[in-house]
Amino acid sequence: MEAFASYCLTEPGSGSDAASLTTSAKKDGKDYVLNGAKAFISGCGMADVYVVMCRTEEQGAKGVSCILVEKGSHGLSF
Repeated sequence: MEAFASYCLTEPGSGSDAASLTTSAKKDGKDYVLNGAKAFISGCGMADVYVVMCRTEEQGAKGVSCILVEKGSHGLSF
């Protein structure tokens, strides 16, 4: 399978500081529910998947995770 991915790190309030991320991901059954906003996503209109940096646990670098979000996922908007 071939897919084009966009990397989603930068946020309106924290820039590209991964330790200061506010986008959250909460486990809901076998899925995660993400809540937050990203900015300056290169290639977002062409992407098949989005590599979203988010917070799944505690503050600081140890609480940061990477979740793959497919194009067309419920709630995804630009």
